[in-house]
Amino acid sequence: MITWIKSSFRNRIFVTVLLVTLLPMLLCDVFVMQIAIGSSENMLYQQAMGELEQLEEQLEILLEQADTVTRELAESTVVRSALRRGGSDSKLLYQFLYQMSAQLRDYAVAEVYDGEGCRLYSSDSSPGELRLPTGWGALRAAGESRELCMQADSEPGLTMTRAVRSYDGGILGYILIRVEGTGFDSLLGDSFDSADDVFLLDGTWRQIYCSDSIHTRERVEELREALLAGRELGDGYYSVYLRSLGDSGFTLALIQPRIYTPAVMTSVYYACLMMGLLCLVLSLVCAWMLSRYLSKPVKELDAAMGRVEKGDYNVELFSDRSDEMGRLSSSFNRMTREYRQNLERSVQHERELNETELSMLQAQLNPHFLYNTLDSMKWLGVTNHVPQVAAMATGLAALLRAGISGDKLIPLEQELELLEKYLDIQSVRFEDRFTWETDIDESFQHCLVPKLILQPLVENAIIHGVANMDDGYIKLSASAEGETLVLAVEDNGQGIAPDVLEKLKDPQREMPAGHLGLRNVDRIVRLYYGREYGISAASAPGRGSRVELRLPLGKKEEENA
Repeated sequence: MITWIKSSFRNRIFVTVLLVTLLPMLLCDVFVMQIAIGSSENMLYQQAMGELEQLEEQLEILLEQADTVTRELAESTVVRSALRRGGSDSKLLYQFLYQMSAQLRDYAVAEVYDGEGCRLYSSDSSPGELRLPTGWGALRAAGESRELCMQADSEPGLTMTRAVRSYDGGILGYILIRVEGTGFDSLLGDSFDSADDVFLLDGTWRQIYCSDSIHTRERVEELREALLAGRELGDGYYSVYLRSLGDSGFTLALIQPRIYTPAVMTSVYYACLMMGLLCLVLSLVCAWMLSRYLSKPVKELDAAMGRVEKGDYNVELFSDRSDEMGRLSSSFNRMTREYRQNLERSVQHERELNETELSMLQAQLNPHFLYNTLDSMKWLGVTNHVPQVAAMATGLAALLRAGISGDKLIPLEQELELLEKYLDIQSVRFEDRFTWETDIDESFQHCLVPKLILQPLVENAIIHGVANMDDGYIKLSASAEGETLVLAVEDNGQGIAPDVLEKLKDPQREMPAGHLGLRNVDRIVRLYYGREYGISAASAPGRGSRVELRLPLGKKEEENA
């Protein structure tokens, strides 16, 4: 497929137009569908979270009220007195029970049992007789704990029990708060949508309450199996949200029907498929027509280029088009007419290049000639007993030899040797009107520096600092700041003019005549190592100047490594 696309310009246009027209439509179709589905599911999720929060809040209120009522009843002297006397104070206890359970009366029943498990009092109008075993179930759990005990009933519902104890710790009876399915409907009915189902399960997943009484057992079993198997809750037709209710151990489950069920999604995908096929057909027709129209002049140009490759430079294209293809044909015609001129220019350029290389070779030969001449001058000075001439010729020869050598970076100790030869020459020239001092620790001697980098700094100190003095002094020192080598040249001369200092700080400003050496050194260092390195200067008029050169603290051993 890729080979077929690359084989022809027309094929490329066809594929490009097809993709440009088809892909945006398909992607837009898919994205709109995904955005709609995502927005709908997010809205349902937010609704479910809000319903769970309301349900949890209502259940927490129920548990807090039940805990308060049972505690106050269990600690009441009226209840304890009635239980000790076997229920003789029934009227007073009924009044007290009715008063205390007022806040629970709409959805719960409060009951008092004696120590044998017989129901004595109830807030229900016609409770009937009931006896609960004290050796198991809710009464046993309450007898073993001093806190409120909660347990699911055999029928859907919730029993909350607290034991009534005497002052010596004995059990006088029990306080029960019973909430059945209708009570939960009254308590929770307004907290969730009627289309949703709500389950309340205890710690062992026994059902306490379910808003859907028809499929209660089936739904609970499905949820339990899905959790044990690690599967996603829900079967595509509904979403399941679980929430644990704090220390009670209860689990609240909200089952919410999904809008985009598998059947709905099948219909949506089918519609998208049909739309995609229609877009494909339309895109194929448009791409074929457009590629045919655009590729015709390209094919003509390709044929003409083939003739040029075979040596026919007189070929021309004839086109009456005014668009890009027409201009391309005109450009091709101009190209063939100028081809021979380009050949002549190429020959001329080659000739000029050869002449430039010859000039460069001559420029390389000149320093060698000058070095050989200086060597002859040195021996003439020695022969004629003029040691200053010999010394200056020797120093200058050493500087020239270093200048034409191939090494761009040399150790600092070698740079100092060259600098000493330069200072010897200047000392003779200025008749010893200045002295110099080198204060560089042995640890810096092997640091690599650009060749002949210090000579312009020292020359600036001599020419613009101590040249007109009889007691001039120049000091060269080195220090380290982290991984940076700082080479400083100080003098006691007349100082650097303020305008020169300002121009030295701005690389874009032109330096005055005689100070280009500092600018060149700064440029070389920045080109070698980066903008954070280079020259900085400080000066006080009449009291001298200090020029610092910052370089990376690299040593010869590191370069060799």
